[in-house]
Amino acid sequence: MNLSNISKSIFVKKTGDYIFIIFFLLIFSVFIIFAIKPSLTTAFSLKKEESDLKKVDRIYEEKINSITSIQTQMEENRDNLPLLSQSISEYPEVNKIIEDIKKTADKNSLTINKASIVDINLSSTNQELQDVKLIMEVGVSFDNLKQFMTDLFSQRRLKIIDNVIISRDKESTSSSDLKVILTIDGFYL
Repeated sequence: MNLSNISKSIFVKKTGDYIFIIFFLLIFSVFIIFAIKPSLTTAFSLKKEESDLKKVDRIYEEKINSITSIQTQMEENRDNLPLLSQSISEYPEVNKIIEDIKKTADKNSLTINKASIVDINLSSTNQELQDVKLIMEVGVSFDNLKQFMTDLFSQRRLKIIDNVIISRDKESTSSSDLKVILTIDGFYL
């Protein structure tokens, strides 16, 4: 094969078509890599971002609905809010708690033998519910004790009877008073 035969075979129409196709594919590949791929990457990232934003939108919608629900409850109970501040005061107001209990005890014929206040923290500055514990030893009949508890629970200031120990002297008669030790908690913020 000589040089002229080789050059004829290179420049034959069929060979020219193959060279054109190879150059076209090379140029098209470069075009795909540098022009279309970034567009597709951007499209997929935008689709993912859209789904993330839909999730965030759903979360915000739930939060808005919960705030709206709380606001509705506040509107419905606006007239009762002063009752809340009366039931749990901002300060311990130990004298008020003792006065309420003393009035109720006198009304129900409780004889207070001993009374002491324990576990009160006046220096706390956090906004958690705190309590004032009052321990009382009283003498009372069973019916008066029952009425005392009922009257105590019906007061505006929130109080809980945490512990009740009821005993009777072995030497006493059946009509005598019971010896009762009460632990009463009053609450404040």
